Amino acid sequence: MTTEEKKPEERKKRRTATEAASKIASMSKAMAMEGLAAKEQGKKTAFTFIFCLYDEIVRSMDIVPLWTENFAGICGAKRDAQRFLERSEAQNLSRSLCTYALCGLGFDNWREELGQMPPNSPWGGQPKPDMMLGSGQVICDPRIKWYQAAQQYMPDVPVYNVSVPVIPFERDYDLREVTPYYVKHIMEQLRGLVAFLEKNTGKKMNYDKLIETVDLADRTWNMIIDAYELRKATPCPMGTGDAMNTMVPMSFMMGTQQAYDFFKELHDELKHKNEIKEGAIPNEKYRLLWGGGLPSWFALTDFNYFESKGAVFPAETTYRQVERIDRLGLSKTSDPIEHLAERWVKWASYWHDKARRRVDSTPEVERLINYIEEYKIDGIVMHEAFSCRSWHVGLIWQLNQVKKIYRDIPTLILESDIIDISSYNEADTHARIDAFVDTLEASKR
Repeated sequence: MTTEEKKPEERKKRRTATEAASKIASMSKAMAMEGLAAKEQGKKTAFTFIFCLYDEIVRSMDIVPLWTENFAGICGAKRDAQRFLERSEAQNLSRSLCTYALCGLGFDNWREELGQMPPNSPWGGQPKPDMMLGSGQVICDPRIKWYQAAQQYMPDVPVYNVSVPVIPFERDYDLREVTPYYVKHIMEQLRGLVAFLEKNTGKKMNYDKLIETVDLADRTWNMIIDAYELRKATPCPMGTGDAMNTMVPMSFMMGTQQAYDFFKELHDELKHKNEIKEGAIPNEKYRLLWGGGLPSWFALTDFNYFESKGAVFPAETTYRQVERIDRLGLSKTSDPIEHLAERWVKWASYWHDKARRRVDSTPEVERLINYIEEYKIDGIVMHEAFSCRSWHVGLIWQLNQVKKIYRDIPTLILESDIIDISSYNEADTHARIDAFVDTLEASKR
């Protein structure tokens, strides 16, 4: 059996604390099957990225999104990414690049070479798309370069890149003075995307449908926050381990009734757990904040290991990319494109005002401080993935700034990768968690 054909190693399954989180695997698989069936159903498909801003536009055009980062994460969770990473390396792509991108590019290369899915493809594999939609956000190189590189294997698939800037934090001017500029820029980008999609699908945008889809997404944003804020309770009814599952409808199903219904169900479940005082773990000793970094998808059972020590994560900064709509201060408009643009700008700058009031602070630091206070946090855990530089650069600095206020709060920085399992040592990771828990206990005393 060749390296490319060998089966992934057996993996332990993570224990979930909520019924909602336990349903995610079947939901994710159904989403993958939708992409595979799209061709037979005569539907257009598009590669796209998590939190791309234009989910509602894609949905309203009846285009089936193929979430390339999600597929790479599935390969990682199934411990079956190595053969695709190795294939990208054979194409002279460095392993130090984003391993999501390397996994996807390796898979695309192999699929196009074979003319069919690679053997034993996770969940049936990822089909060739009709178009690829980049989403540059100044935080992640692959959101522009990945799909350009993929055109080496799929030169007939058009690419459209949307510039969606992360709003820079500055102290020498009022953000409100430049907000209209960012809104206008993003509106132009989204209108360009609509024109591209109309050209490549042969159909016009139904703006009435887009308005309905945007409204549904707004209500879903509210429901997510209402559900997640129930985790402030003691004992905490759901930890970050489950949140790394419940992020799926937030990240990949926005603008669908299924996503709204899921978070309504989660909200009701967490509310009931709080009413009967049922925590995510039976004996909650320590409340931790997942303060930054993507998880190692092949090692989500590490959350169970934390829980076995009496530690639960009531909050996380990762994948909590929404806020209640009524907190954003959006202007009233009948234009759904303008609403999407302003919603992004106001969300992306949500913590700026608080950061301006504190010396040596940033929006990221203010968010950590807010969660520490509101969720009664005892310690902070972060994860630095070696291949995800843009997301993980600055985590240590953020901790140092937080420690200027919470001088004695214990912190732990784990080091591994998102899907490259060769970077991970379970025994070493658990030993570091043990030492961290000892520090937590001493701090409590």
